[in-house]
Amino acid sequence: MKKLVVLAASILLYTLAQAQEGSDSGTSAGITIVPRIDFNPIFYGGNDKEVTLGNSSLYSLFEGNITENLSFSVCNHWLSDEPKYLYQNTGRADDVNWCDWAYLEYNPGNFIITAGKQVITFGGFELEEYDFDVHLDMMTGLFNNFQCYQWGGKVGWMNDSETTGLFLQATSSPYGEKPFDAMAYSFQYQGYYGPFSMLYSTNFIEDWDGEYQWMFTLGNQLELDSWTLQLDVSNKVGDPMFILRDGITAFTTAKFNPSDKWEFVGRCGYEKATTDMYDLLPGLSDVYPKFDNWTFGAAAHCFPLRNSQNLRLHAAAAYNTFTKMTSLTLGAMYYIHIPRNN
Repeated sequence: MKKLVVLAASILLYTLAQAQEGSDSGTSAGITIVPRIDFNPIFYGGNDKEVTLGNSSLYSLFEGNITENLSFSVCNHWLSDEPKYLYQNTGRADDVNWCDWAYLEYNPGNFIITAGKQVITFGGFELEEYDFDVHLDMMTGLFNNFQCYQWGGKVGWMNDSETTGLFLQATSSPYGEKPFDAMAYSFQYQGYYGPFSMLYSTNFIEDWDGEYQWMFTLGNQLELDSWTLQLDVSNKVGDPMFILRDGITAFTTAKFNPSDKWEFVGRCGYEKATTDMYDLLPGLSDVYPKFDNWTFGAAAHCFPLRNSQNLRLHAAAAYNTFTKMTSLTLGAMYYIHIPRNN
């Protein structure tokens, strides 16, 4: 039912945007369709190996302005390497499904009000990446295991120069099976000061026991000509079974864009859980040993089309010391833009 509601809302918004074309200079809408195909061989310690489809997927991004101050954004995840789970999880809050987000945003002056399914305001600059752009084996456990797309609302304020922003948010928690079975409350400070940017977040996330997990994240970014340097630090580790564990996550990223045709990305990060699994699951310490992990990754992105970055060819490699996993990825992605402007 929720799937039909989101689709109907998307069609209505698109119809409204088209109906106002030519009569309202603040109205526009556009759809971007993003197919991605990956070939991803993975090698483990010893002779174990497997071949997966990596981050192969099909997304659509539908967004625009209804009025000068009212905008919308809908992101749908139509296919993945295991697409049945996207649809089986419809209506769940504890796992991903076919609708990443669908929200309205009202922007009267310096204030911003957002309502609908949206990204929990946590994390640093890693979370600013679109899911379809990244190489999952290079990402943190927080990115891969924390279900950040939740229903709720957010209010924020930006100063006139748009260098400082403060945001408060209340959403459902990824610990709940259904939306609003549990709650999450977030505060974020955003700072954009010349080449240096900050995303500092504090979150209180209700867990299965009705208690609140406290998480903070410090995201820092420095832009120097063709280089972008990032450092994200958090007091939590993402875990596939427990969602969050106490510990430390620290990842640094370097991006180099020598031209419009090439982008090179390097990542190095450390994740260590301070909670032992035998404290959480007695008898399973051998299955879940103490988590202490380094991740190293590098990627090259090529945009071969003239005067366009719509087609991306990519190659990536990552190594994980905890699982002793080496991941190689070759693939392609294409951005199909369907604009509708006044």
